[in-house]
Amino acid sequence: MKFKPYIILPVFLTALCLVLLNACDKDREHPVPYVYVDFDFNIIHYNLNSPGLSHQFSQAESGGYRGIIVYRLSMDEFRAFDRACPCDPNHCIVSINPDDQVLASDPCCGSTFLLLDGSVVEGDAQFPLKPYQAIFNPSTNRLRIVN
Repeated sequence: MKFKPYIILPVFLTALCLVLLNACDKDREHPVPYVYVDFDFNIIHYNLNSPGLSHQFSQAESGGYRGIIVYRLSMDEFRAFDRACPCDPNHCIVSINPDDQVLASDPCCGSTFLLLDGSVVEGDAQFPLKPYQAIFNPSTNRLRIVN
């Protein structure tokens, strides 16, 4: 049997492109819908004075698709995530764990998320929490959440 590179190479390249496209599509298609976010507040009013503390805001208070969770990572760094659970963003809302403020969970699907980066710790969620940009101004103690 004679080797036919003109057949094997196109088949290989097609398969490679499909794999890469599927990987990219999964990253791009986060299940929580995009909504415009531009929320500003004083961290002192919400007990975010020191690292390890977190606060959750309703959608009416802060925007986001289902509200926003803010976690203070360090004296100058904050993390912000949408409260919509990636498993079912239209019906399920993630809440801060009262015993461990670095975790948030969703009783609908049983998923738990790490507020350091939004990653899934356990449960059925296939995506992390949807992040927002958190910009802190230490001179005014104001935190701005945007996307």
